[in-house]
Amino acid sequence: MLALIETNYLKPIDFKCFDVKGIMDFCKQHIIKGIRREEEPYLSEDDDIQEYIDANLPYRYDTVIRLVAECVAEYLQNRVFIIKEYNTNKKMRISEFIFADGVLGELLEALKKMLDPNHDTYKSWIGDETLAEWKTHMQMLCDTISQAMSKGGDDNA
Repeated sequence: MLALIETNYLKPIDFKCFDVKGIMDFCKQHIIKGIRREEEPYLSEDDDIQEYIDANLPYRYDTVIRLVAECVAEYLQNRVFIIKEYNTNKKMRISEFIFADGVLGELLEALKKMLDPNHDTYKSWIGDETLAEWKTHMQMLCDTISQAMSKGGDDNA
């Protein structure tokens, strides 16, 4: 997914900025198109593609949330996000992040939901050690985003 973001979103704007909400929306639309591409050939006229989207989007979109949270956390900690260009391995530095109103809160809420033992993402981890490492990492992401919010919210992160 990061290669997709890099190639189709960041590269066309010369890696000038990371629009958090824009990237989240771009990824969501990409996932929906993928679900349609996968499912529509097998649907009868009576089937509703929206049911398949509703059933498959949340788990796939959680991957986007975690990825974007990783990017945001790196930026918040270092005031720069470094991404290797997919085809050239050239390191690109992004020092401007755009935080639309409420996007940090949206990320934080989604991350906290994944930490619920009944959440599909939480249940997908196999082994206590791996789960513990993941939970620690997820908590670090939550803490980093929460601290940024307390220092001025989405506008000044």
